[in-house]
Amino acid sequence: MIERLGEDTVVMAHRARGVTQNGTKAVILFDYNPDGCPAAPVEASIVVACDGFHSAIRHQFYPHEDAPHFGGINMWRGITRRKPFLSGASVARVGSIETSKLVVYAIRKFRDGTQFINWNTEQPRDDHKPNDWATPGRLEDFIEPFADWHFDWLDVPALFADAEFILEYPMVDRDPVGRWVFDRVALMGDAAHPMYPRGGNGGAQAILDAECLAGLLGRDKDRVRALKAFETERLKPVSDIVLMNRAQPPDFIIETVERLTRGKLFDRIEDVISPAELAAISDRYKEVAGYDVNSTNQ
Repeated sequence: MIERLGEDTVVMAHRARGVTQNGTKAVILFDYNPDGCPAAPVEASIVVACDGFHSAIRHQFYPHEDAPHFGGINMWRGITRRKPFLSGASVARVGSIETSKLVVYAIRKFRDGTQFINWNTEQPRDDHKPNDWATPGRLEDFIEPFADWHFDWLDVPALFADAEFILEYPMVDRDPVGRWVFDRVALMGDAAHPMYPRGGNGGAQAILDAECLAGLLGRDKDRVRALKAFETERLKPVSDIVLMNRAQPPDFIIETVERLTRGKLFDRIEDVISPAELAAISDRYKEVAGYDVNSTNQ
């Protein structure tokens, strides 16, 4: 990208603190530059704020917004290098959020046959730390419910204990807002629609935001009008996903089966819940998230 756009196009380590604008331009203000010194403002025809969950630009337009919405669930995640489990390409979800849940899958294979195994746990909690993806986690804070999870295909306590690192993060989002675009300034990604990290939609919807806006800017020389069209196309569908991730996320199927079986073992899922009911739960989320068959074909 730098070769195509120029060496000075991508500038790192600048922290945005706000934006001003008039009828012809916008000006981005920064706290500091890579040297730790005050950074000069930058003029632009439009500003796209992708500055994350704690967006300074969003706060400028929503200064009295409530604190992040906590879903009563805390997460610990990590990466452990070990031999493959099951097929070596399996994704496993074990447990229920009513007690504790684990999601585990491989993300990298090494020449010696080992893999990096990514794992994430969820536990119901009454309190949480401020959300920061880099917050270190402690094994003793979450290991208790998993202490006897020794399967013939995976030793869960050992998986946690051998982790390269452990991070802690609360299940938080923000209530949808009615506006992302303010004349020459647009919010995008987590700055626009922070959501529970479920179903891969936190990152996926940010990518779709960028695809949508890039297409609109490519087709319309009026950049302010393109920003407004972006908001019209994306705000309502993505806000619906934010709310769906709270109420019936993709793993709602697991919670439904857990409730019906009360945690008891079963041989056939069809003895617990009908295929039609399973499909209905899955299809509801797909329709809201936009990857049902009709939406995908379009």
